[in-house]
Amino acid sequence: MPRGPRALSSPRWLLLASAAGALLVLATCKVNLGDDKVYSCATDADCAGGGFVCAPAGGYCCKPSGDEVCDGIDNDCDGRVDNRNVSETCNGEDDDCDGTVDNGFDLQSDSKNCGTCGHVCKAAELCAGGACELQKEADCSDGLDNDSNGKTDCLDPACDARSCGLSCVCGSLGKHEVACANGADDDGDMATDCADDDCLGKSCGAGCQCAAGGVKRETSCFDALDNDGDGKLDCGDTDCDGGACTQAPLFWTCSTGGCKCNGGAQVAEAGPVRCSDDVDNDCNGVKDCAETSCDMQPCNADGGCLCTSKKKKETACDNLLDDDGDGAADCADTDCPASTPCLKPDGGTGACSATKTCG
Repeated sequence: MPRGPRALSSPRWLLLASAAGALLVLATCKVNLGDDKVYSCATDADCAGGGFVCAPAGGYCCKPSGDEVCDGIDNDCDGRVDNRNVSETCNGEDDDCDGTVDNGFDLQSDSKNCGTCGHVCKAAELCAGGACELQKEADCSDGLDNDSNGKTDCLDPACDARSCGLSCVCGSLGKHEVACANGADDDGDMATDCADDDCLGKSCGAGCQCAAGGVKRETSCFDALDNDGDGKLDCGDTDCDGGACTQAPLFWTCSTGGCKCNGGAQVAEAGPVRCSDDVDNDCNGVKDCAETSCDMQPCNADGGCLCTSKKKKETACDNLLDDDGDGAADCADTDCPASTPCLKPDGGTGACSATKTCG
């Protein structure tokens, strides 16, 4: 609030009698009021003039400076500070003098002041994160056109891949069943679980898969369970014909109702074909080069790999190929020692160097 006036106080007068009997009026004292003090008052006269008045509500000397503004000073000298009585508007100013600019306006979600004051989103837009964007369907299962675009729920492309209810998802402008073993028609198309085309190829429970024609198919053939509920289990179910009936690394399959090694065709792991076919031909839990019987047999079709000591070894170091499948080709493979003839990337020939490159 304004300090006291830098002016003289009301003067005191001294009345003296002259010899002629007349009164002699003499001015006697004056007081200078400093600017660094706030002076109390009862009337304007107590403030010693100079444009200062006595603020009625506060009882202090104050010099009016204009309309009230937010500066912590009683500008209009009504005894109240920053009392503008103005409602806050979105204009980048603190209109109501509460210390916060544009309070009550959310520039992040207010569609009339989106991002900045006065930025109005279009009718089909909403304000999100301070930016106007096209409205999206808020709920894809309430039967309402939330964004007023004439399209409801899954018929609105905005609902694509979003939930349309329990175990239901929108896609291709329609509802789709995603739970195929709960006995419920989740998408409301009058077809349940595997009988719904949406479930084709999807799980209908542990060891069960929905197949064409709305039927269930057994997929686990060594758990001693009737997974598809058709009264047959494991190799006794024709669904398992040719399927593995032992856990890896054994390679037994269901054949004519029984679990047999390679369907009953158990053969020794030997020869260039069986030592490179990725099949455990003799069903002993190991295959190809891991078998002693495959030692010194080719382990790939082009002959650039050889089974040695139960491992694959690169033997062709000049074809720019990773013949043994260990992630390193030619000179970069430790199977190709220094001085081994090699092929350069540009087609020229060279020899493997100590730095594992073809030089």
